[in-house]
Amino acid sequence: MLHSVPLDDHRVLAVTGRDRAPFLQGQLTQDIAVVRPDVTVMAGWADAKGRLRFAGHLFSTAVDGEDALALLVPADLAEELLKQLRTYVLRAKAAIALLDRTVIGLMGTPGSAAGQAISILGGTDRHLLLGETVKAAPCTRSDWQLADIRAGIPEIRATTTGRFVPQMVNLDLLGGISFTKGCYTGQEIVARMKYLGRIKRRMLRFSAPDGPPLAGAALHAGRGVAGQVVSSVPTASGSEFLAVVMLDDLPGPFHLDDAGTRPARRLKLPYEVPL
Repeated sequence: MLHSVPLDDHRVLAVTGRDRAPFLQGQLTQDIAVVRPDVTVMAGWADAKGRLRFAGHLFSTAVDGEDALALLVPADLAEELLKQLRTYVLRAKAAIALLDRTVIGLMGTPGSAAGQAISILGGTDRHLLLGETVKAAPCTRSDWQLADIRAGIPEIRATTTGRFVPQMVNLDLLGGISFTKGCYTGQEIVARMKYLGRIKRRMLRFSAPDGPPLAGAALHAGRGVAGQVVSSVPTASGSEFLAVVMLDDLPGPFHLDDAGTRPARRLKLPYEVPL
């Protein structure tokens, strides 16, 4: 059965113009050559220190009949990302705007749904539907967030922007970093983490028996603060969340408070995380 949920806490940020591809090629961690209209790929946009301003889905679409490259961005970051990205345009023939376009998350096979249906990272069970409605049973925003967490897909929000290098949130493991495409903002830091030694922090998945921790909240281990929560969602048994942790603190135990009264149990991700 097909289920749908409005993703009204997200916006579509689109780049148009003849220089849209070379412009974003010099900004994002992803190689623009792989971008398609029917499948999302992961991408990050880092600052000069290699810290992620944003990480999320990249795809192509059409804006007023013109080809565009698009990012699905959290609404609480959208205006700031738009403002920051425009400062890099300079002489490039590229225009950046936030689209007034509805985004619906589809869980299940969309079939003949009208509009642009975009597969999440090439899977068959979840899609983005742009600018259209579809007949489907409703599901909750938490259902969609839980699917993201169980897929190990990070989401950078206003409370966590600027905190993580791309590899810390597993963008490399999700195919969201190109190490062959050439220079982009923050590229030197990202490449150094790959070639000059072990990555000391990685994003892992956890569950807790109580309510979801806030994004940016601390995760504790025996030596003290071991990491930060990236995203979280309530579940029937408590909560699940993604957190960037110091690998030296494995195997734990981990807690959501420094007193050790709120245990967090590590869960598997669908991809292998090098430890």
